[in-house]
Formats: sequence, structure tokens, C-alpha cells
Amino acid sequence: MKKYPLLLLVAFLVAFTACNEPQQRIARSVGATSEILVVLQNPQQWQGAEGEAIRAFFGQDQAGLTQSEPLFRLSNINVDNLSDMFKKHRNMLVVEINSKLKEAVVETRSDLWAKPQRVIKITAPDAASWIEAFDSNKEGFKLLYDRSERERLLNIFRPTANVKVMEPVLKAFDIKLLIPEGYYIAKSETDFMWIRKEANDFSQALMIYATPYLDTTDLNPHKVISRRDFLVQQYIPGPVQGSFMSTDKEFMPPLVKNTTHFVTDFAVETRGVWNVVGDFMAGPFVSYTVIHPKSGQLITIEGYVYAPNKPKRDHLRQLEAIIYSLEFQQ
Repeated sequence: MKKYPLLLLVAFLVAFTACNEPQQRIARSVGATSEILVVLQNPQQWQGAEGEAIRAFFGQDQAGLTQSEPLFRLSNINVDNLSDMFKKHRNMLVVEINSKLKEAVVETRSDLWAKPQRVIKITAPDAASWIEAFDSNKEGFKLLYDRSERERLLNIFRPTANVKVMEPVLKAFDIKLLIPEGYYIAKSETDFMWIRKEANDFSQALMIYATPYLDTTDLNPHKVISRRDFLVQQYIPGPVQGSFMSTDKEFMPPLVKNTTHFVTDFAVETRGVWNVVGDFMAGPFVSYTVIHPKSGQLITIEGYVYAPNKPKRDHLRQLEAIIYSLEFQQ
């Protein structure tokens, strides 16, 4: 059975996308945030092994959330019912079994029927080879669907770009971030900025901080978390006198990993739960730490959410989209 190495697949998908951009004007894509529409040949595929494989991966819990929420919300439809309305869905995964094939074929298109859109299709001679192709490439699929989600959010944010916040960020850190309306600067110190958005039932915030980079040990998980704890204790107060933000290390230890899939060639991604020492507040956060190519400093951009008893995944995805808008000032 043919294998599809992740890195080769992603490189192929990017190249494929670049040379297959439609020239004509197409409709705006639709669909709920973090949703994938699975297109099947018959209901038995959704109840069978193909559907089980899809649910096991995309339905698994998103890391770093304080309650159970899946990576993606999944809905399904039979291909016979794939009308023009459904073709506008932003994220689609097509299941096809064709016994005439000798091996599985993985195809992907961006902006096929709408924009932004990601359509991934696996055609295989039988269910077993379909699942093998899916399992070999599912991490790459997730990267593509994540990118589709960020593109949609950034398209929404651009018309309301908040220059009053973006300009101080640029001046302080030599970076550009697309920060939409509703955010304000809550604290600005040397090499540290706290940017907040307050709604009736949730809060979103960004933290940006610059620290010296001495050697690669500054990027190990212990240093990343201890640096965060030092700064948030100093700058992010809790609601009760003497309380302060920290990083939860017992209930849900933070996941710190190196990634080459950020907007830079290399970044340290951290996902975890923040809490308030001396109070009962908590919520998820995600951060990316990179080396500024001009200053040589470590730049960390974090987004965190406070939404007690409410879903948090999509609020965190919005912040991640803002972080991914990062550009270095040249």
C-alpha cells in the first residue's frame, strides 16, 4: 500500500494549491467555526470504519482546554445531496471507495467552490486502504483545515483593524499584528504589553513580551513556563488583593513543543491552562515564542480566554489567528 509521508504531502498540497487558484470570482464560504463537512457515498460509511477513523481523529479533545471540546465539529452528508449550498462549506472531507483503483489517491483543492475553502478527497479501492491513507496524512489535513479557519477569521478582522492598538505594538516590538476592534491596551511596560477585549460573558486577551535570547536552553519547556510565570505574576493581577495569574501545572500540565508550521521557520508552541493564585479563575491559553530576526530577542505572543461555564475553543482560535498574522518589521 502506498504511503504518504506528512512532510512530502504538505509540500505537495501547498504547491498544488498555488497552481490551481481559480481566476473567476467565487462565492464566500459558509459553515460554523471549526466545522468539517464530511461527504460520503452512503450512510454506512459514516457508521462504518471510515466514519470511525474520522471521528477518532477530528473528534478528539482539543489540547489545553478546561473542558472537553473536539478539534473540529463534524457534520456529514451523502454525495447525492451535495447541492450548491453545501458546496460552499469552508472545510470538506470527501470519502470515496472505487474498487477499480489499485491504491489510494489523496487530492486537495483550495477555494474550489467558495473562498476561503479547503476540500480534501481520499479515493481508495476499499475501506482498509482508505483508512490507511487517512491515518498516514491526518496531521497534514489538520494543518490545512486550521489554515482555512485562520484565513476566514483574518478576512473578518481586516476591515476592522485597530490601528490605535496595532501601532503601539509595532513601535514597542517591531512586529505587525492584525488586531481587530474591541481590543484595548490594558498595560504597557518595557518589553511587555497586555491587550484585552471584554464582553458580557467572556474575556479574550493577548500578551506580548520580549526577553533576551542567550542560547537554545532559553527555548526548553522549563524556561518557557518559568519566564511566563515570572512576567504574569508581575503584570497580571487577580481580582483579589494579592492574587495573580500563574500557569497550572497539576490539573493540566502545559504542552510545550517545537513547531515548523508557524509563520516563522521555527517557533515554540505552548498550550495549557492559566489560573489565578488566590482565586478561582482559570482558562486556556496558547502562545508562540520566536526569535526576532532583527533584534535577536525572544518574542512571545500569547492569547488566553476567560469564559466560565462556556465553550472556549473558538474564542481561542480567534486569538490564534491574530497571532498567526505576525509580521516582522524590516
